[in-house]
Amino acid sequence: MGKTSKRLHKKMWSIHNWVGLYAGVVIAVLSITGVLALFKTEIDVGLNNELYKVVVPENAVRMDVTPIIDSLHLVYGDKNPVSVAVPKQPDDVWMYTTSYRKSALDFVGLQIFIDPYSGKVLGQRNYFKTLAYYIRNIHVRLYEGFFGRYLVGIAGLALLLSTITGFWIYGGFMKKQFFASIRKKNLRITMADYHKVIGITTLVFNMVIAITGTWLGLQGLIQKPLIGPRPGTYQVDEKPISKEADAEIAVNYMDIYQRSRALFPEMEPSFIFVSSDGSRTISVRGDVPRTAIARTHFQLTLDKSDLSELHRLDIRKEGLGTKLFYIQESMHFGDWGGIFLKIVYAFFGITSGFLALTGFVVYLKRTERKQREKPKFVELKPLLLRWTYSILAGMALLLALSLWFCVAIPTLVVVIALYGFLLFLLIRAIVLFFIRRMQRLKLRVR
Repeated sequence: MGKTSKRLHKKMWSIHNWVGLYAGVVIAVLSITGVLALFKTEIDVGLNNELYKVVVPENAVRMDVTPIIDSLHLVYGDKNPVSVAVPKQPDDVWMYTTSYRKSALDFVGLQIFIDPYSGKVLGQRNYFKTLAYYIRNIHVRLYEGFFGRYLVGIAGLALLLSTITGFWIYGGFMKKQFFASIRKKNLRITMADYHKVIGITTLVFNMVIAITGTWLGLQGLIQKPLIGPRPGTYQVDEKPISKEADAEIAVNYMDIYQRSRALFPEMEPSFIFVSSDGSRTISVRGDVPRTAIARTHFQLTLDKSDLSELHRLDIRKEGLGTKLFYIQESMHFGDWGGIFLKIVYAFFGITSGFLALTGFVVYLKRTERKQREKPKFVELKPLLLRWTYSILAGMALLLALSLWFCVAIPTLVVVIALYGFLLFLLIRAIVLFFIRRMQRLKLRVR
């Protein structure tokens, strides 16, 4: 290896080491929550089966739920946005959803569940106080309300950088050592071998997760400058009628469902959105089975007055750029290939956290001799347990606050803790800088 190659290798090692060290904890948390997010829907339905599922009566026919939804509009009609979830399976329910702010610290994501055969309201809940929302929120934005998505995007970028530099450093190690052989000489070498083997084995998966995670996290920041508005969506330049006139147009949800099935039979409708802004439109969103496209992104836009087709987003027939745009989320969460693919994603997904753990152990063992000289030195095992218990306790606290107080209080806790910690580190760095400067000045005086 020449001098240039050695310098580059050393640089790559330094980047890999510090990126993994400083982003490792966040990557580990996202790894755990990402596995939970894979099964978010299954967990939610399992815990709330009485809301999501009904016993199908013999020879039953689904009734028209339009009068029931209209009655809900009379109570919640001024709360936006409003969506109506369409039952896909015979034992599924209709779900009316709207979200609004009740007070400064009280947000409501109201979900009302309707029996499709009897029209009975099975129950309602605040989605923001559910385990499903907690799983989504902590994975998507770490429960940080301002820049959380961007922080997750930066963590995805760190994973990408760590994956690339790791492959650069360790890609040729199997030439010196039989692939997948784990040496038992000591803990540092054993963990280093596991780190190398798992890192290379999951290279492609981690690249996919890192690239899609970076895009999804930073999408709100970089999408418009790079590609503009969402591709393929229906845009209304001028509202044809007033908001009041739009709200007065009566719709029939069974007619909307049947019309969408007739016009776009390949799409299985999932949600119906009825306009109230003067655009006089109805948007039906759903899935086309056996396509690796993000869920509910196929779309049919109808005229609210006569249900004529205004626009269709059939991603299968769009250009490469649009397909790439709508494939990001499905590639990240693996929710397009059924439960088996989710299990595969879960298995590989947890390895990102394991890579962070093994890398942390290797670093600590490599610097252990130097660390022992410090007065606050803690042995490896109790240190790892302390970190593990702290992370789990923090996640449990956020879950309890989320289920009890909704979204505002736990978000406030995270914001204060996160930026308070960053402010502490900044002040500490400034103080240490001036202390070192004063010590140097004293030495010069002497």
